[in-house]
Amino acid sequence: MRFRNSIQTLDVYNFKETFCEENQIICHHLQHTVQKYIKSPILDVGAGIGDISFKALGDKKVIMIDVNKISRHDYPCQPGHVRKQCDFFDFESKEQINTVLISHTLQFIDDSVDLLNEKIREINPETVIQVLNTNDDFMGDLMEWCNQNTESSNPEIKLDGFPRNYTLIKTVPFTALLRCPDFMELARQVSYLMLIELDNVANKLVQFLKKC
Repeated sequence: MRFRNSIQTLDVYNFKETFCEENQIICHHLQHTVQKYIKSPILDVGAGIGDISFKALGDKKVIMIDVNKISRHDYPCQPGHVRKQCDFFDFESKEQINTVLISHTLQFIDDSVDLLNEKIREINPETVIQVLNTNDDFMGDLMEWCNQNTESSNPEIKLDGFPRNYTLIKTVPFTALLRCPDFMELARQVSYLMLIELDNVANKLVQFLKKC
């Protein structure tokens, strides 16, 4: 199952750098909390502009893949990093990949656990690191609202059974804050988070957010 991806590079950058400090937290944990589990070469799946790898994995060899074309004009690239415009399922490497990083990208790839597991089996990394939303509390309420008020949404969810044949070694819970100057901007940022078309539901979403 393929999903829309209408978020532009600038939207992603603003979300990460202006309104939310989550990437700073992710970078901290990659550098300090789970560093010993990360071994080069690393495959950063759905790397986007590549800011997480740039900041947290600068001293390691990283292949950053994304279906969108990203260049150094969009965001700088570390000397040991390589960008490839590539679908995850089309990725091939003659070099053994030791770590796969999937940070908030499962909803962009595919929801077939079997297909995902087959690709991971093919790549055969030692470690798979996932960064996922926990869809409870506010996120759970937001998912329910989206299901009731939008024709389609694509929130990130944990896929049971993925990755197969790997042992969970460590879970690192954290909370990030989304700060916006007004509720309309908050609604816009939430639309990026849930992958919904904002135009037709903007006012209803603002009213929902005001009640939260």
